[in-house]
Order: sequence, then structure tokens, then C-alpha cells
Amino acid sequence: MKKESIAAKIMAQGELVLDAPLLIGSGGSDDSEDQKDIHVLRNKDGIPYIPGTSLAGVLRDFIEADDPEMGALLFGTPQESRSSERELQSAISLYDVKLSNADVIVRDGVSIDAVTGVAMAHHKFDYEAVDSGAHGILQAEITLRGIHAEAAEQLEGTLTRLRDRLLGGFYLGAHTTKGFGRVHLKDLTVDYYDFSQPKDVLAWLSPERGRAQQHDEYTGSTEKRVYAEQDFVVDADFALAHSLIVRDYDKTARDAAGSGDTSIASVMKTDSRGNYIIPGTSLKGVLRHRAGYILQKLGKDEKMVERMMGPSPETMKLMPNEAKMRSKFRVDEAVISQGVVSKEQSRNRIDRFTGGTIDTALFTTKPIWQKKKDEPVVHLHFGVTKAKAWEAGLTLLLLKDLWLGRTAVGGEKSIGRGTLEGLSAEISYQGRKWQLHKGTNVKEAEAKELQQFVTALVEEA
Repeated sequence: MKKESIAAKIMAQGELVLDAPLLIGSGGSDDSEDQKDIHVLRNKDGIPYIPGTSLAGVLRDFIEADDPEMGALLFGTPQESRSSERELQSAISLYDVKLSNADVIVRDGVSIDAVTGVAMAHHKFDYEAVDSGAHGILQAEITLRGIHAEAAEQLEGTLTRLRDRLLGGFYLGAHTTKGFGRVHLKDLTVDYYDFSQPKDVLAWLSPERGRAQQHDEYTGSTEKRVYAEQDFVVDADFALAHSLIVRDYDKTARDAAGSGDTSIASVMKTDSRGNYIIPGTSLKGVLRHRAGYILQKLGKDEKMVERMMGPSPETMKLMPNEAKMRSKFRVDEAVISQGVVSKEQSRNRIDRFTGGTIDTALFTTKPIWQKKKDEPVVHLHFGVTKAKAWEAGLTLLLLKDLWLGRTAVGGEKSIGRGTLEGLSAEISYQGRKWQLHKGTNVKEAEAKELQQFVTALVEEA
């Protein structure tokens, strides 16, 4: 068979589900009254969608991380690598995914000064995103030619790993290192049309596209995530040590407007389905600040934070475009769907000079509290892609400080809110897994393995 001859077709189709808000923007608005910095990408009918180009880029990166040759064989020769001797066309066609049940939300953010810990002037931004829960049909077509037969076994392994990645979850769009863009595929069907088989040829050519003789079905599950071997990944469950509040100013305004009650100063942030959430942007900001503190105490250069988590806004302004780098540190948005209750708590503002209460300064907040002690209510997922040993060590120390309640999340930390209590954790790196459980000592051999990463941090120049 000639290398360019078509030998088979693979048709894959499944439902793509958003597990976190998705940000694929179309830029700002021409409306002078619209102050949002980024708008959700929509088609001509105003429906949010995911371009096939975005899917292709993400999946290509995943395959090339393990095997660049397989990346070229499936997605074509990269532009910068093309030569007259070897140029390969893409074997994969990915179609746009139109999102159903899409709730467009507005998220806001502000840059925090790393030294003072307060908001920076003129660094407020607002952007649209498609909230979690939206879904759409993903369709992919793979054309297998004679050239693919030369690496059939290797190609099969790559496609199997790609399938598992789609089912277990991956990331799309912008701000993926700050909790956005996590998606997974469910109810996946795969048809392999072997054109050496007459029945498959007839099924392929039939108007209704019949089922291939080799037909497989898979059910997706985010509990079976697939990680690159060099990614240092932490999955941990926590209880709330006390109370927690991540302010939702927009929701406070809506509630106050609807009820006439303007005494509630802040409420806990929720998604469009009413679940309490800790945004990835908040979590990453907290962990970034704590990483700087750890490095300072170790006598290390705090710029190591930028090497792992990307440059700060101030540094970005001073850097040429070619020198800018993407954050290697990724954290997911945490959804708190059960096991907590929201209660109003009223307090008086205190005059810092006299120590007495300020007249007419009574205010109310609505933090959340845990119902049952030692019940996991907060699940955190974070880690470093293509992690070096010292980056694994720093991430391990971040987990330790969260576990022991030394790092607080959210607002009103000065009155004890936001501290967590570690219950269980799983750490994945270089094909190894380590388990941590509250009240159970880590095995001596495993402790030594983990200590090697911290030692690498201490010894890093």
C-alpha cells in the first residue's frame, strides 16, 4: 500500500461537559457602555461555542509531550519544522462544539501587590465565561493512511492514551492555570472503518453512516484522570477548620436589591447552579503568596516563584514579549456542593484608636460553616506541569501548610476564617503515587522519597 493511500477511518463522538467555567474570548465589545474586558466567543446565532482549532491545539500538545513524532503523524508537521524531505498533513479533523445549556457569567478580578497584600490601583478587570455544566457534542474524524501502518502499534498506544485523556478530563481556553477550562468527555462512541472490509466500506458510504464492525463505547469519569508522567499533581480533601467566605460582591448587590436588605456586606461566592465555590484565581493567589513566604524563610530568591508560577503583572510590563513565560503551576476551581451551611453573622466595626465600637457601623456577612466535623467538604487539585524536583518540593510544602491550617483562603482571615484541615491526599509524579491520611504516619520509605524533593528545593540555586 502506498503511504498516501487511505486505509481506514476512525469516527469518534461524545458529549463534552464543562467541569469548570470556560473562557474562550472574542475580545472586548464595541459598546462604549460595556466595561467587560473579554467576551465569550459566540456564533452568528449568539450561542457560545468551542472552535475546533482550540481542541486541536490542546490535544496536539498533550500527544507531543510524550512523543513529538506521533504528534506530527496525527496532527501534521509543525510550520517551523517543515522541509522538502518530510512534510505530513494532519490526519485528524475536529469540529466546532456548540454549547447547550450555556449560562454566561461575569467574573471579576484584581491584581494583588505581593508585598502589601492589598489590591493594586487600576488593575481591576471583568470578563465573561461560560459557567460549568454546559455541554456540547464533540466530533472527530481520523484518516489513517499507508504511512500510519508503519507505526501501527505505537499509534494505537497513543490513541488509547488520548482517549483516556478525553474521558478523564483536560483543559481548554484561557486561564487554565487559574481554575478555568477543565472539561471531560462522556458517552464516547468510536467506530473503526477498515476499508479492506466490504461491510465497513458500505457502512461508511451509506447516507446515514452505518455502524462499523468494530464499534466501541466508553463512559467518561473525572475520577480517572490521566496525567503526564512529569507532572507533579496533588489531589487533596479538606475539612473547614472554622468558617469560610470568598466574597461575591455582585450577588450581594442582587440580593440586597431584591429584598431591600442592605445590611449584608458580603456573601459566599456561588456558581450559576447555586454551589459554593472557591475560584481558582483566589486559590492561586493565596498559594503564590505562600510560596513567596516559604522561599523567603528558606533564604531563597523569591523570583523562583515567577519561574514556577509565571511573572507578576509588574514584571510582565518590563519584559519583552519573547521573554514572557507561561505559568507551570495549575490549580482547579473548588466546588463545595454539600456538607456546609451559610449563616448570617453580625459584627460592629471598631475604632482602631479608641478600641470602642463605631456608631451606625453594624454590618452582617454570610460565611459558610461545616455541618459535621472531619467530613471532607473542600477538594483541591493543584500541581506543576513538567515539574523539576525543586518545584515538586515547593508544591509539597504548599500542601503541608494547607494541611496544617497555616495558609488561609478567602476573606476575613484576620478573624480566623479560611483555614483548612487536611484529611487525605494523593500525590502523583513520575509514575509514582503517595497517599496521605489524617492521623496516619507516612511510611518511612515514602517519607524519604518525598523529602528528596524538599532537599532539591533547599539546594536549588
